[in-house]
Amino acid sequence: MDFLETTKTKGIKSHINNLVSIAQSDGIFSVAEKRLIFSIGHRHGITNEKLKKIIKTKEPIKFKVPDNDSDRVNMVMDMVEMLLADGASTETEIADCISISEKLGFRKAIVGVLVRKVIMDFTEGKSREEIKADCSNFLYI
Repeated sequence: MDFLETTKTKGIKSHINNLVSIAQSDGIFSVAEKRLIFSIGHRHGITNEKLKKIIKTKEPIKFKVPDNDSDRVNMVMDMVEMLLADGASTETEIADCISISEKLGFRKAIVGVLVRKVIMDFTEGKSREEIKADCSNFLYI
């Protein structure tokens, strides 16, 4: 791990690591899932080389919780996109997504419903902005 990494970079690495975990939880790390990881990484300014290193690393990456609701919701949406990327979401992938969402600070009582709602919204073709607006209702329940 780089000594001079910013908190933001550490958070992004943690998020990418979580996405890799979800992608691999069904035993298949598909090309579509890899493409999505690279797309999300690029959106956050991470280079291909750094992404490859994160994907291949065996060393644990410390879990980092975002300091704002917007980033937490974005992470849930990225995780749901990951579990839908290969066209088949398994209960194991959904359970992993729910577990990580709990660690992000969403209440246990609502996190399962939140994740399944995001899955349904993506499946129905809603935009990220529409989904994010819907998710805001879950933040203060």
